Amino acid sequence: MAADDLETLELDLQPNEASGLLAVEATGLLETHGWQRAFWVVLDESAAEECVAAIGQRPNGEWDVARLVATAVGDIGETRDAEALARQDGWIYVVGSQFGGKSGPLLPRQAFVARFRESDVQRLDAAPVEMQLARPGLLLHRLVNDALADEEVELVELGDVTREAFIDQSLQEGAGESWVDDLHERDIPINIEGATFRLAGTLLLGLRFPVSAQGRPLLVELEGVERLFDGGDAPTVLGTWIVDAVGRDGDMAGVRDLSAIGDDIHLVTGNLDSRPKNSVVLHDYPGGRDTVSTHWRVTLPPDEHGGHIMAELVREFPDMHRIEGISPDTEGRWFYVSDEDDHVRMEHTRLISDA
Repeated sequence: MAADDLETLELDLQPNEASGLLAVEATGLLETHGWQRAFWVVLDESAAEECVAAIGQRPNGEWDVARLVATAVGDIGETRDAEALARQDGWIYVVGSQFGGKSGPLLPRQAFVARFRESDVQRLDAAPVEMQLARPGLLLHRLVNDALADEEVELVELGDVTREAFIDQSLQEGAGESWVDDLHERDIPINIEGATFRLAGTLLLGLRFPVSAQGRPLLVELEGVERLFDGGDAPTVLGTWIVDAVGRDGDMAGVRDLSAIGDDIHLVTGNLDSRPKNSVVLHDYPGGRDTVSTHWRVTLPPDEHGGHIMAELVREFPDMHRIEGISPDTEGRWFYVSDEDDHVRMEHTRLISDA
């Protein structure tokens, strides 16, 4: 199915880099603002406590945009580049990319996880809610790299330019910093752009980079992410899924966002970077530059935590290269957020009735 069956809404979001999409489930918040449906979205150029906004639709079809007012608590410090949203046990989790700039190096400020209680948000313009911050340095980078090595996942070979920019340069600039202990010379940088919880409570992290040796996107399954906030043991990687989900016009695809419905995982995959200028990843991997943004569905076996899996194509976006978020509403319609040419769009399927 192509994207020509979608309705489009232009949104005024500043800064304009929107990522992630997650339906609002707090009925009190919906009622207070008079919305029939709403979605959380993150803005990746803001600090964690300033990066969350809500997009709500009124019964007359008009849409509102409002920023969440939050106060950072916990491991307070500089954060940027929120990329994904996920819900578990009443908490909304915000996941940083764990990556860096387009030409490196890795940036510890992007290596964070944050969360807030959805039920604490009564009004978006009311008193600030607490945004818990966990800034574990490059811990997730270390956990994912170790797991990929232990599982002997066949990854795309790290290009020389990407290695120099993200590994060598980070080791040099981070000399003497505590976070550099979790960075090794033979590592591969990770770029997280999707997250969703499975029914059992494990967190799937969708990687935009790296990809498998065959160019397939990767989902890393993590147990115990909540321990980042309570001082417990580090989370554990349970396994890695290699998903056969590469769209047209490319031989590589990375994850842009994830959404779970039962055991079904919906994912959007696309290019490895949206802006070729100064992108060392696209310099080394031109086959991942023009891959069409595509919505896929996979069903994960409940008792398994990794392996190769086929995906079913749901929808293509041949004219939209930057689909950055995906979420269903309560009526089963799919909504997408795209970030095209300095403006943000909300795309959603038309409601078709046989009445």
